[in-house]
Amino acid sequence: MSFDLIAFSPNGPRTVSDVREVLDAEEQRLVTAKPGLASVTDNALAAAGPQMARFLDELKRRWPSLEADPDGSPWSVSPIWKPAIGGQAIEAIGMAISWSRAEEIYTALVEIAADRNVIIYDPQTPQVICPPGWAAS
Repeated sequence: MSFDLIAFSPNGPRTVSDVREVLDAEEQRLVTAKPGLASVTDNALAAAGPQMARFLDELKRRWPSLEADPDGSPWSVSPIWKPAIGGQAIEAIGMAISWSRAEEIYTALVEIAADRNVIIYDPQTPQVICPPGWAAS
C-alpha cells in the first residue's frame, strides 16, 4: 500500500468531481480497449509539455528512482507518465510514495507543483491542489 498522488498538466481537472470524471473515463477506456491496439493515450514516449517536463525533471533531480536506489527512493512504484488520460489531452503523472516518506514528499511535491503550474490530486483526502492564484473551474 502506498500514499498516492496524481499530477495533472495545467489544463487538467480542478475539482474532485472533474478528477473523478477523468479517471473514470480513463478506466473505461482501458477496460474497453481492444487487445493489441495502441492509442495515443498509450504512447508513454510522447514528449511532456513544458510544465510537466519541468515537474518530472525536478522529481528526478531530488529523488533517486526506485530502480537506481531501492532503499533510498521515496517511491513504492516509479512515477507513471501518461501523455493523455481519459481520452483527453490532459497529461498526468501517477505517483506512489512509501508511507514512511509521505509527509516529507507530499510537502515538497506541492511546492514543486505550485512553482511549475501543475495541479496535484490527493485521493486520500480527496483534494485538488491548484497553484496559488488559480480558481477552481
